[in-house]
Amino acid sequence: MQGFPSQERREYIRAPLWVNVEFTVVDGDDYEAVMRSEQHPSCRFISQTALSLDEGRQYEADSTFRSNLIDFLIHIDDKLDRVLNVLSKVSGLEASTCKDDEDEDLFVGQGSDISGAGISVICDKALEPGQILKASFMISRFPIIPLVLFGEVVRVTPVQEDGKQRYQMVVKFIDLDEEDREKIIAYTFQVQRDAIRKEKKETESNNG
Repeated sequence: MQGFPSQERREYIRAPLWVNVEFTVVDGDDYEAVMRSEQHPSCRFISQTALSLDEGRQYEADSTFRSNLIDFLIHIDDKLDRVLNVLSKVSGLEASTCKDDEDEDLFVGQGSDISGAGISVICDKALEPGQILKASFMISRFPIIPLVLFGEVVRVTPVQEDGKQRYQMVVKFIDLDEEDREKIIAYTFQVQRDAIRKEKKETESNNG
């Protein structure tokens, strides 16, 4: 990391990402139209403020219930998305105008790591460098921090996973606003702090 300004060092710090990422392949002209209109993607979820120390302790004491509840709500939300997608394809005029290959432009990748500059995922779809994607995912479930970002594929590497041909895809964020970048950077530092605390506890336990 020598030679990078302080801000750039923060931007390139990476952390593991343990969530699925939903991607949609975006046509270059469509992407340019979105940028010109300044109509950036929005999320249905509302980000919550960080917990205070006392609230955090209470949350940890009840973490199993809350985690299961949040997982259930996210599962229901995913199901509703799929139902609405199906209904939109069979409802009147929309059915006649939707593309037959629309679903081919949407796929899900398994998060590998993330930084303020980009994201790495494992997926089944082989894309080409230079393709533009819209990525939808969450970096935190409590408080809920959803992100909908644009990125450009910069590298695709074939990998074998459980005897199956898959691909490790590196995506560079493009036109990422500073608020979203800071959310990601805060996440990477939090993951690092959690890893250090865990390692310290394991060391103390082994020594004790």
